[in-house]
Amino acid sequence: MIMRAVIYARCSTDEESQKDALVNQVKEAKECVKRQNWMLVDTYIESRSGTTTKGRTEYNRLYEDLQRDLFDVIVIKSQDRLMRNTKDWYLFVDRLCSNDKKLFIYIENKFYTTDDALITGIKAILAEDYSRELSKKINNAHRNRQKNGGSVILTPNAYGFRKLPDKSVALIEEEAQVKRRMYQLCADGYGSRTIANILTNEGIRKRTGKNFTEDDVLRIIRNPLNMGTAVMNRLHFDFESKKIEKVPEDQQFRHEHKVPPTVSKELWDAANNEIDRRAVKANQKGSFPRGSNPGKYNLSGKIFCGLCGNPYYRRFRKGIVEGKPIVEWKCSKYCLQGRKAETKVRPQISKIGMKGEKGCDNVHLDEKKLYGLLEKICVEKFSVDRDTVIRDTIALLRKVLEENLDSGRMQIFIAEEEKLKKQQDLLLDKLLNGTISDEIYKRRQETLEKSLEKCRNNKKKLEKQNIRMLSRKKRIDEIERHLREGGDIERATVNEMLEEIERMIIYPNYMEIIYNPLKTMGLDQASDEKGLEQKIRIYYGNLFDQLRQKQEEREQVVELIRKDPGITAKKIAECLGCSLSGAQYKLKVLKNDGRIRFNGKGGRGYWEILS
Repeated sequence: MIMRAVIYARCSTDEESQKDALVNQVKEAKECVKRQNWMLVDTYIESRSGTTTKGRTEYNRLYEDLQRDLFDVIVIKSQDRLMRNTKDWYLFVDRLCSNDKKLFIYIENKFYTTDDALITGIKAILAEDYSRELSKKINNAHRNRQKNGGSVILTPNAYGFRKLPDKSVALIEEEAQVKRRMYQLCADGYGSRTIANILTNEGIRKRTGKNFTEDDVLRIIRNPLNMGTAVMNRLHFDFESKKIEKVPEDQQFRHEHKVPPTVSKELWDAANNEIDRRAVKANQKGSFPRGSNPGKYNLSGKIFCGLCGNPYYRRFRKGIVEGKPIVEWKCSKYCLQGRKAETKVRPQISKIGMKGEKGCDNVHLDEKKLYGLLEKICVEKFSVDRDTVIRDTIALLRKVLEENLDSGRMQIFIAEEEKLKKQQDLLLDKLLNGTISDEIYKRRQETLEKSLEKCRNNKKKLEKQNIRMLSRKKRIDEIERHLREGGDIERATVNEMLEEIERMIIYPNYMEIIYNPLKTMGLDQASDEKGLEQKIRIYYGNLFDQLRQKQEEREQVVELIRKDPGITAKKIAECLGCSLSGAQYKLKVLKNDGRIRFNGKGGRGYWEILS
């Protein structure tokens, strides 16, 4: 039987010299396949580093094709073409052997089998060590070049700069003017978001045609290259972690007057000092402990985890309920590292000194349920009379309305109109009796007409105003109904209560609300006395236990089936108050767990409870 062969060829870079070497690799491999009388079925060719599998699409395709029985033998030039990482090499060899495939290295003209695993492993270690040393040499070369003030490296879209053929840097004056405007606006007290909006409104765009964002503005203002100072060796590729890491500031290299300055050092300092000042002002007293910043939400800086002591953060959960996104408050330690059973590696962990620690499995707080619980607490513990609040609010609105709806003023205008009409009749009588002349009559009649017209206009205005007031009266009725049904009063009273609460400590089944009674009475000076704090413990059971809730919902489905074996998913959704897809998913989970079974086809049949 003719063996099906594939070729794998790789070079490390896209340089022209390497491309020629890659072409030769493929040519030599094809000649080898031809000499062996094998059938070539596919080729895997790429220009990537061999120290890791990340980004190597052809290698990953080859790795997956091992299990698909698409070929019998892999033809390569040498082991390091395939992999320079020991761990990944052993994984590859394991999959190779488990799928009964062969590896042929044509430069040595021999097959490598499972018996050669030790030798190939040693070669992989040597290849990995070579790559490690090569990486060190490249990093040292870069570091020495940067230390000696080598040429500045610019990204293709470096705004305001362009690279000249002699590797020097020149300003693009039109773009430089935009950056100078950013610095000046910032120095004058404008924030980065406002500056971005100003540029957008003026039609100023980035090279890509997109609007400037506040992050773009902040990054430009913070960049010392705009005052002519190049900071080199800021980033470093770590061979072990295969990540780009930040170099400590004391190991970075600063070169003054490296590029033409866009702004003066004075303006650069003024803008950056303003950014620092605004940051301090945003934090009020200068800085807050991590997670305790009041933020823009009423619950920010109030909720803390009772298991690990970290603050809770507001997060959006996937899904939509009643047309609104699902909002939850989660322990910040969970947000960074997940649950305590498994440590996750995330970039943020090293920044806050939590590396090596485990996560947190405290409950997540559904914001809607949390506010409902706080409303109940507000009524029970803080003596908030909801009906009284609504009644007083509506009474105040009605009082304002009645003051504006002035029927007395309308009576005054009507009486004045009647008086003016009588004066006109009296004046006409005097004219007919010859008491006054035509000239006097005409002059007095004009005056009365003007007064009468003014009175009639006032009446019309007042009538229109009263009509609006009557419509507003209906609106007040609508407001009252909304206040009683919409929960705004509850939310408002909860927010007022939160002003008095120091913090809330969250545990899996209960919370502790800590407040200062003196602060509640308005004695703010004494509110920092810790000994005066009082504590309320609220048990909420499984209110925030999503797993338990899901289990209870499934038990409800089982009970519905028990009562009506022919029940449909649509009917279940109506009974549970969930979506049709949600009901179908619950049925699916119960079927997979072996709890229920459907007897029938095409939607016709009945459900059977198995256990």
